[in-house]
Amino acid sequence: STSSVAAAAEPLRIVAATNDLGAIARAVGGEAVEIEVVARPDRDPHVLEVRPSTMRMAARADLYLEVGLSLDLWSPEIVRGSRNRDLRVLDCSEPIEPLEVPTGKVDASQGDVHPEGNPHYWLDPMNGAAVARYLAEAFARADPDRAADYRANADRFVAGIEQRVPRWKERLQGASFIEYHRTWVYFADRFGVEIVDRVEPLPGIPPSARHLASLSETIRATGVPVVVRDPYHPDDAVEFLERQTGVETAVLPSTCAEPRPESYLALFEAAVDLLGREAARPADGR
Repeated sequence: STSSVAAAAEPLRIVAATNDLGAIARAVGGEAVEIEVVARPDRDPHVLEVRPSTMRMAARADLYLEVGLSLDLWSPEIVRGSRNRDLRVLDCSEPIEPLEVPTGKVDASQGDVHPEGNPHYWLDPMNGAAVARYLAEAFARADPDRAADYRANADRFVAGIEQRVPRWKERLQGASFIEYHRTWVYFADRFGVEIVDRVEPLPGIPPSARHLASLSETIRATGVPVVVRDPYHPDDAVEFLERQTGVETAVLPSTCAEPRPESYLALFEAAVDLLGREAARPADGR
């Protein structure tokens, strides 16, 4: 048998549903964790085909990090398929106060509504900070020898976010935009940014000609400067709005490009650059 020293040096093996959770896990775990990520950042996380290779990944893991709030409904399938009885599942939405929790019955007429609330919570960096603290405690339970490191790493990550938030907020003063899906709600709530409207009339429902005509009116009436979509959203509706109104359109990813803390922070820098620049322009700029 290996000596306890060798055993203590074993990395904590983590499978994260998304790059965002992977990035926060890396911030907390540092070099003491091995991280693999399920969802590619350029694919819609609402719909993901589970591959056998993903189940094998989870079969070797100690911890599985799920987004929760019915976003990654494929995660339980991966966990079941892994047949890993020792796999601990961490629902990373646990420390979050969800927004847009529906009151009353949720049915198909409302589109793809999440019964427990909007699941895109990582787009508020302070929620990212809350997830970091939650993971630090979970990692500490799974690997007590390194508990102090996990907590110190989380503290450092949280401090870095707290330091940036006021600057981001200042740069976003007066910002407004139209989004494709109900994605940026937590971001808008944190920074006091206005989401004027959405390309999808209901979550997951493509826009009709009538909805696009009404959006064109809204863009002209409000002078909202930009329409954003994720890389996986179709571009036809957005291009139509651009042709009709001259509004700027942009691809603004809602998931970080790599499972690294720098990449998670870069996600916000990109959003602030785009939306803050638009807010700084005089209203009669076009």
